[in-house]
Amino acid sequence: MTYENLIRKSTDLDSLFELWEKKAQVTERYMVNNIEHEVVINHADNKFIPDGIVNADLWHDSKHKKILYVLKEAYTDENEKAFDLAKWLRDYHPNLRIWNRIARWTYGIQNTSANRVAKYIPDIDKKEEIRKQLFEQIAVLNLKKSGGKSQSVTEEIAAYARSDREEIVRELQLIDPDIVICGLTYWILDQVVFGNKPLGGASTCDNWYYYKNLDGKERLYIDYYHPANRWPDLLNYYAVINIYQQALLSKISEI
Repeated sequence: MTYENLIRKSTDLDSLFELWEKKAQVTERYMVNNIEHEVVINHADNKFIPDGIVNADLWHDSKHKKILYVLKEAYTDENEKAFDLAKWLRDYHPNLRIWNRIARWTYGIQNTSANRVAKYIPDIDKKEEIRKQLFEQIAVLNLKKSGGKSQSVTEEIAAYARSDREEIVRELQLIDPDIVICGLTYWILDQVVFGNKPLGGASTCDNWYYYKNLDGKERLYIDYYHPANRWPDLLNYYAVINIYQQALLSKISEI
């Protein structure tokens, strides 16, 4: 059986990541400011960082919305070992700016409906037990699984996604989210991974949400900034939550 077929037939995230980490080395090229760059993608030697569902038991219950965050890359310091991102979130529920913001967004989406917007609570991420509960309601998918850097190069992220598109598609299918929040990654997911044409004209949603069937199932995709952006937390919160509510209202208007 070919590597591609093994990926497509993976039945769980652990087996998918095991194959993915051992994938043969490839070289990808990409352009930045009309200058060609080359990157050698070797997951086994470049600190492969798996991600996925933080708490499988909660993920598969019927009480919570299944929210996936598609981000760019995870990274470690030069002297640190690779780690399992989902396990790290589950065990340590980090008190860090990016993850605190994701916790707030998760609270807002879980508690917002077409008729009600969950109010912003400034200190909701300050209590460790609340962070733990919120992290356990999410999944995370980084497009670049190895060789992570503190400063992302978008074109390099796209090169990794192009090389690993089969694996990314399968990970999305296995996670099976209801809602996908893209942190400045939607165009890579839509165009590079799934091969769709660039958005434009009538195909562009001014409210930054899309109901799309990219992998065999319709899901809600929210096209937003990366959670590391420098806009204030209050502005970010209501932007994401109101985009989500507008998406819900659009479905009601179709009935």
